[in-house]
Amino acid sequence: MDIEILSTTGTKSFGRCQVPANTTVGDLRYIIHKKYRSTPAPERQSLRLEPRGKALKETDTLETANVGKSSKIYIKDLGPQIGWKTVFLAEYAGPLFVYLIFYGRPSFIYGEAANTPISLTAQ
Repeated sequence: MDIEILSTTGTKSFGRCQVPANTTVGDLRYIIHKKYRSTPAPERQSLRLEPRGKALKETDTLETANVGKSSKIYIKDLGPQIGWKTVFLAEYAGPLFVYLIFYGRPSFIYGEAANTPISLTAQ
């Protein structure tokens, strides 16, 4: 199967690629990046049949995704990807570190007011 690889803007053509029809979309991303180094890394690629269409599933083969009809694949760069573990750590550990700064070094936050004694009685 001969496929033309284009960017989603449609202005840039990366080239043509010859692959078997039973190749999965996930494998195609790695094949494209290996052949054309100017494409984004495979983890950052979203492959589509139309420039504004939905992304193809990684487990689909080119045959089941009907790539043969248009023989064009559009690549969109998804940008840097981070893992869920990183998101979890930033979301839950971040506030703990902020609390420790307020507790351990209040002078960083409050300045000279941190050195005055706290009084619970009204004057």
